[in-house]
Amino acid sequence: MSSMIEEFEYEGEWWLPSKPEKRIRGNLTFAPEEGISLRLVGIDLEDIIEILKPHERIILGLSANGKEITLCNPMPVETSGHHPGACYCRFLAEVAFLGAHFKKVEDIKFADIWIKFSYLDDWLQISGFKKICQCDEEFTVEYRRPKDLLVNINKNLQICIVFALQNPGCDIFRAVQNEVHVKQEAWIGVIPSGKRSLEDLLPTIYQIQNFLTMATAKLVYPLSIKCRTEHKEEEKSVSVFYRISGIEKPAKLLGQGSMLFPFKTISKQFPFLLRNWFKKGDSLGPVYSLYFGALYAPEMYPTNKFLNIIQAIESFHRRTMKNYELKENQHQKRIADILNLVPVKYKDWLSKQLNYSNEPNLRKRLKEILSLSPKALLKIIDSQEAFIQKILDTRNYLTHYDPHLKDKAAKGEELLGLTLKLIVVLQSLLLREIGFSSETTERLVTNLVERGFRLLVQSPRHLYQIGAMPI
Repeated sequence: MSSMIEEFEYEGEWWLPSKPEKRIRGNLTFAPEEGISLRLVGIDLEDIIEILKPHERIILGLSANGKEITLCNPMPVETSGHHPGACYCRFLAEVAFLGAHFKKVEDIKFADIWIKFSYLDDWLQISGFKKICQCDEEFTVEYRRPKDLLVNINKNLQICIVFALQNPGCDIFRAVQNEVHVKQEAWIGVIPSGKRSLEDLLPTIYQIQNFLTMATAKLVYPLSIKCRTEHKEEEKSVSVFYRISGIEKPAKLLGQGSMLFPFKTISKQFPFLLRNWFKKGDSLGPVYSLYFGALYAPEMYPTNKFLNIIQAIESFHRRTMKNYELKENQHQKRIADILNLVPVKYKDWLSKQLNYSNEPNLRKRLKEILSLSPKALLKIIDSQEAFIQKILDTRNYLTHYDPHLKDKAAKGEELLGLTLKLIVVLQSLLLREIGFSSETTERLVTNLVERGFRLLVQSPRHLYQIGAMPI
C-alpha cells in the first residue's frame, strides 16, 4: 500500500450512494502535493449537481482489483461537454478511505486510528532484534517484538506505540528460498473512549506530530494512516489519504545526536511528559498553532515567521504568568479616579481605551520571560535591554509600518538571528511547561544553542527555509 508521500492510481467504477445502479468508469489518482483527484468520463450534468448537495458529499468506488474506496467531500474543478452521458468531470476530494464503503459522512467513524510518522523509529531506537550472528556457514537472527508502550492521556483517550513486523518475505511455496526480508516499524495508535470521526481525531494526530517535531528537531509528517471500525484483530483496516502541504520525504537515517531529546533520554518520563503535552494543549493551543504553524510553512515570509514567534511568546506569557499589574479592585479604583477627572463626553471613549490597561506590555512580558530563561540562552544575548528593544522596534514596525522605526527594525540575517533566538526562548518555555526540570532544560538549550548558532553562521538562508532548529 502506498504511503502519504507516494503517488498511486486506481481505475474502476464509481457511483453515488443514492444511485448504486448507475456506475461510471474513471480513474483515481493521489499525489502528496496535489491530493486526491477523480476523473470521470460519461457523467451527467445532473449527477454533478447532485454531488454538490449537502446530503451527498460522497462518491463510492470499486477498483479493478476489487478494492472498496470512499471519497469524501468531492468538488468538481474541471468539466467539459453538455450532452447527457458525455460530460467529463474532474473532482478533488478532501479524503480518500481505501478498504471500505461508507454511504454517509456521519457513518465514517473509527474505534482506533494508527499512524506511522516519519523519524519515529529513529527517535525511539527500540529494536526487537536481540541477536544477529554469522558463524562460518550459518547465519542466525533472533527477534522478539518489543512491548507496547501505552499512555493513558485522560479518561477519554489512550496513546499506544506498537512495533509491527512487516511480512518477513518468506515464500513457502517456492522450491528454493533464497531471500528473506524482515523489517520492524513503529506505529502510534490513537484510541478514544468511543468511535470518532477522522475530523475529531485529527487534532490528536497533530498534537502527537508536534510533540515529535519538537523532540526530533525535524519536521515530522504522517507517512501512513490506518483505521479500524472495531477493536478486533480480524477487523479489516481502512487506509486514509489526504493532501498534506509541504510534505517531504524523510532522510534515510536521523542521528539521535541531532535531536532535541531522543526517547531514551525521557523513557521513564515519557507518559508524564506526553500527558502534560496534551493537558497544556488545552490552554496553550494558540501558542502551539502559532509556533508549529511557522515551522511547517517554509514558504512563509521571514517577517511573518518572526511575527508568529513573538506572538506565540506573548500568548504564552498571557496564559501562564501574571497577566495584571494591579489587583482588580486597585485597578478599578485607578480607572474610576481617572474617569472622574475627564469631561463627561470623553468618559465612554476613555473607558474603552482603558479596558486592557492593567495588562503588562510586551516589554515587561519579555523581561519576565528572559529572567527565567536558561543561562545558555542569555550568553548569546549581548544586552538584554538592546535585545528587547530590537524585538519591540521590529514588531512595532512590521505591525504598524511606522516610518520612524524602519531603520531600527531588524532585516535580513539580523531578522533571522532574532527569530532563531526567540525560537530557542519559546522552546525552553515549552520544555519547562510540560515538565522538564530546570537542569535538563538548561542542558537541552545549551546543546540547541551550540548547534544552532554554528550552523547559523554557515548557512542562514537554508536554515531558515527548513523552518525548524538546525540538526
